[in-house]
Amino acid sequence: MATITALGIGSGLDANSIVDQLMALEQQPLIALQTKEAGYIAELSAIGQLSSAVSAFKSAVDALSSSDDFNVFTATSADTAKFTASASSSAAEGTFDVKVNSLATAQKQGSNSFADSDTTTVGSSGDKIKITIGSDTFSVDIGAKTLDQISAAINAASDNVGVTASVVQEDASNFYLTLTSDSTGTANTMTLAFEDSGGSPIADPLGMAQTKAAADAEILIDNTYTVTRSSNTISDAISGVTLTLLETSTSAVNLNINHNSGAVSGAIESFATAYNTLQSSLSSLSAGALSGDSSIRTIQNQIRSVFNTVPSGLTGSYTYLSEIGISFTKEGTLTTDSTEIDNAISANLSSLTELFSDDDQGYAFRLSAVLDNIIDSDGLIDAKEDGINAQIDDVQDAQVDLQFRLETIEARYRAQYGALDTLMTNLSTTSSFLDQQLSLLANLIPGNSDN
Repeated sequence: MATITALGIGSGLDANSIVDQLMALEQQPLIALQTKEAGYIAELSAIGQLSSAVSAFKSAVDALSSSDDFNVFTATSADTAKFTASASSSAAEGTFDVKVNSLATAQKQGSNSFADSDTTTVGSSGDKIKITIGSDTFSVDIGAKTLDQISAAINAASDNVGVTASVVQEDASNFYLTLTSDSTGTANTMTLAFEDSGGSPIADPLGMAQTKAAADAEILIDNTYTVTRSSNTISDAISGVTLTLLETSTSAVNLNINHNSGAVSGAIESFATAYNTLQSSLSSLSAGALSGDSSIRTIQNQIRSVFNTVPSGLTGSYTYLSEIGISFTKEGTLTTDSTEIDNAISANLSSLTELFSDDDQGYAFRLSAVLDNIIDSDGLIDAKEDGINAQIDDVQDAQVDLQFRLETIEARYRAQYGALDTLMTNLSTTSSFLDQQLSLLANLIPGNSDN
């Protein structure tokens, strides 16, 4: 009996369509799992947005959580061609006259002239140069080497104590080896010695001579205090101030150090803006992918708890944010009064600093601790992400199992309907045969023949 290789070919039964419809019903659980996975992925994306929103607010909070954030100073030089200045949180307001008497320089030494840098060799095999800066010394083989090779060897030495070698070409027939101390000041003066392969002193085969002496920087402060340092960057002459010397001056240059109240008020304004942005993000997420999620309410409650808890034990005159120009609107957002903030800074900076950054009760200090628990590793958001990822893994595993089962079911359906198709084809063939035989019998009956 012939085998039917395609469903419905022999019988005319639309078995493929029947199997497809049956499989569409069987696949409903798989579609439900795929929909659930898409929902989890959308929720995970929303959690990422939540983490970003909280992190942005924490950055604004952290800008007010340390007393150093309020001790912001600017140092201004009246002549930035002579020196520039910057101030740290340890500076104090004041005015100074600074005269740059001399700049710090690095020592340089240069060799005799050589006809070229890549052919003519120096000294005898095994000769060494010993270079010392301060109490540190290193040696480099220079015997029977060219200037280029000597320069490369000095620069590549692993124990180089702070010297840079170069080759200078004056013209086509005059080449020189130069050595420059990497640091300025007399403390970094360079001394050279030469020895043969046996370690005995020898005459200098390079003919090195000093071309520039090491010198210290010197400044005169308020026409009274002479400060000498080895570097042109001086950070220990005026408390909290770093001076960068650029040129000598014939007369004193005024240096003003002022408290940067604008930076402090700007940080407070940014704090309020960041809080409002966070609240907007939380509202948007709670109405969207995180609708009904307890994480939103937990974060809101923890942050509001800090604002609603009045700090205790502060020694300053400020206790409430409203006293410095920050208040809540009826919609739950923060509003600021820049004039009141500026007045609070001018009137009592130390109290305002304590209100935010006290390391127990300060608003910014407490908020930073709460936000850390939300966004740090193993915090609220991290635990939420882990939970969602676990659910995604479970759903994906379930889809793999179900897909395998669906393939088995489809194979069974196709086998069953293939057998039915074969049966119906065989029945159709038998029916045709019987019809044919009956027709022949009818023709044999007398009176039924047409002949």
